[in-house]
Amino acid sequence: RSEISAIGEVDEALLKEAKETETRYAFLSSQIQDLETAFADLNSLIKELDEKIHKEFKEAMVKINHEFTNYFKLMFQGGSAKLTLVKKEIKEVVVEEGVEVIEEKELEDEKKFDHGGIEIAVSLPKKKVSSLESLSGGEKSLVSLAVLFALISVSPPPFLVLDEIDAALDEANTKR
Repeated sequence: RSEISAIGEVDEALLKEAKETETRYAFLSSQIQDLETAFADLNSLIKELDEKIHKEFKEAMVKINHEFTNYFKLMFQGGSAKLTLVKKEIKEVVVEEGVEVIEEKELEDEKKFDHGGIEIAVSLPKKKVSSLESLSGGEKSLVSLAVLFALISVSPPPFLVLDEIDAALDEANTKR
């Protein structure tokens, strides 16, 4: 009792400061809860959008691949061509909805829909081709045009300007 009486009366400013600190703590706790809820909602939205983008990309890829094959056959008067989706860590080739997909090892959820790139495989009539690098400049131009026209036919732009697209082509390919 003597020690308590030696301390003296409780300072009103100290009580006020304790009450303000308690109020601030309650406010910040509710803010943390709001942030955690928003974080979970955003992660859910990101996952949903990734899935939607992946689905629509695959659907567009099938359409573009079909159109690319048609334009390629038209430009080269035969042969075959396909676009292949390539992912980073190669595991095996699987055909999904008409598109060959080279699958990679299991990825973390945030990298689940990471697309590595697109490869172009072509087979010319009366010519053995191992890669695009072995094509002539004109043949590369025709392949590029086939891909471009396939993209345009699936998702047409408002307008398109092509400047000297036949520059690398000989006369016979220019007419085609």
